[in-house]
Order: sequence, then structure tokens, then C-alpha cells
Amino acid sequence: MKSTPVGDRYAVVYYGKLTSDILKLIRERGYDLWISSSAIRPPKDVVTIGYINTLGLPVRMLDWVKKNHPDWILYTKNGEPAKYWFKTAFMCNIAVESFQDYLMDRIKDLVSRGFSGVFLDDIHEDPKWIGGPLYDTPVYDESKYGKWIDAIVNFARRVKEELGITVIYNAGWSKPIPKLMEVVDGVMLESHPGSWRGNLENPEYYYREWDNIYEVSLVAQKYAKEDKIVIALSYGNTKGAELYTYAVTRLFDFYYWYATPDLSKIVDAKVLKIRLGEPLAEYAKIDNIYYRIYERGLVAVNPSSRPCSIEVEVPWNRLYDLDGRSYSINKRIKLNLSPEEGLVLLTYNV
Repeated sequence: MKSTPVGDRYAVVYYGKLTSDILKLIRERGYDLWISSSAIRPPKDVVTIGYINTLGLPVRMLDWVKKNHPDWILYTKNGEPAKYWFKTAFMCNIAVESFQDYLMDRIKDLVSRGFSGVFLDDIHEDPKWIGGPLYDTPVYDESKYGKWIDAIVNFARRVKEELGITVIYNAGWSKPIPKLMEVVDGVMLESHPGSWRGNLENPEYYYREWDNIYEVSLVAQKYAKEDKIVIALSYGNTKGAELYTYAVTRLFDFYYWYATPDLSKIVDAKVLKIRLGEPLAEYAKIDNIYYRIYERGLVAVNPSSRPCSIEVEVPWNRLYDLDGRSYSINKRIKLNLSPEEGLVLLTYNV
């Protein structure tokens, strides 16, 4: 994959149909990484990562699996097939070789259609930690099958060795798993930091706890510095959420994406059009404000519960916010941020 300036890194997480308008948008904005569940052959000029859910299969396949591969199914302690994602899917045992073979065949089909790699979704380090509200807790026989994470690592290694493609996995809210990161090419941090709860029709948006976001980010940043792909996917639907999630992501060397829970749409957010270039330094912190200066602007975020104000030196005399307001400065600017507020100032008008 081509080397992209840190401030220009976006990873499109889009599970809708590939229309001419969507393809035009991806090309015009210069996005160079796209995670897709589309069955349509992807464009050759975009690095497209095909979606595979490793945890299980759609419930419409349950009867077929019961008949042909009953050993794939994981059950709850009550003897029911373990379900997840609003009961639309059931869990399967990744440690069973024939289930791995089935997943491999699906990945091979993606490669044959032109996908550059695979995105392994619903990766969990230990099945006993899986639980509500969207997930049942499965019963997994570790004494028979070995550690769950070892089966995941072996499967990822098999994909790399047999197909030689890019492999990215979804870490969800967790830190990247060291033994898995030794094998894969990248990781997605979901709801980082913007998250949601409720249902798809009426989601309630919120920011996750800063201490957790910061801890996970520091671990993930070490992998980004090793040229691993680290994607921060945030959810939201307000201008404030755009600024906050973007500013948090650009403190680090991550790829950014911003969406509603309906990933079959691409939102019209100004932060998805920004080009900051390379950072001039690592992030810094004064009081409770974190900030980072780039070639073409700066980001700042106050994740605390109280308002903060700081002054920082910058190499410019004029900056613009995303509303087009111009700020005349003399290479020093005062940043006033409310609690849980993000700020983006640019050397150009978006």
C-alpha cells in the first residue's frame, strides 16, 4: 500500500452498494483504503479490503449447518445456539478446521474478484468474555480445542501464508492483541472514541471514557509507528462529534473514519475532506488539552470535564475553522475548549 501522510489517512468503512457516485467520491477525495462487504468487483485503483465475519454465520444458514456441520455450532449454557447482532447470526467454532476451510474458501473468492485483502470482524480474545446486550455468551471447550485466541492467530497466519494478502482485524473496544498483531497487517479500533447504543433506527451517541481511549491509543500507536495499519472508526451525527473524534484520531498516526451505525451510507462530514499533511511533531499536552501541529493546520481536544484555555506557538499568521471563519494570529494562538470538545484549525478554507 502506498505511503500516505499521517494527516491524510482515511479508511472508508462502507458496506453499501458500489454505485458510480460512491466510486467517484472515493476517487475524488483520494481515499486509498476501503473496507467493503460488497459482492461487486472492486475498482483496481483503490486498496479494497473484503469483509468476513469470523464469529459465525447468518441465522438463515443454521439448519444447513446443523445438518452438515453440527460441530461448528457454539451453544449457550442453556443449550441454545449462541446468537449475536440482534439475533441475526449464530456463533461458530473457529478452532474447528472445517469451519476455517469454509472461511478460507470465502476469502479466496474475494481475492478472485480483485479484493486486496480481508477484514476479519468480530475477533474476540476469549469467548467467555463475549456477552450482552448484542451477544450471547457461548460455551467453549478449551480443554478440547485449546485457547480461542490461538485458533484465531493460526487462522490469520494461514490466510497470510496461503494467500499473501493484507489482513486487518477488528479489535472492537480492546487493545490490539500482541500475538495477533505479529501476524496481521493492521487493526481497527471501533467506537474510538465516538460510540452508540440502542438500536440502528434510533441510536444514542456518546463518547467513551477518555482513560480507556487514551490507554488503547498508546498501545495502538506503537504498532502504527511500526507501519501497521491502525483504523479508528467513530460514530456520531453532530458537528461537535465530527470535531472531537477527528481531533482525537489525529493526535496519533491512525486512519480515520466517521459514520452513523448504518455503514451502508457515507455521511457528508467536512472532517472527511481535510488534508493536514505530515505532523510537525508528536502530540503535546498542556493542562487538560492535547494538541498536534501538522503541515496544514492543527488539532486540539479537551477530553476532560472542565473548560480549559492554553496558548501554543504555531508557524502561521492566519488559520481557518471548518465554518470558514478566519483567525489572524502572530504565530501564537489561544485555544479555548469546553469539556469534551475538539478543535480543527487549518491553513486553508475547506
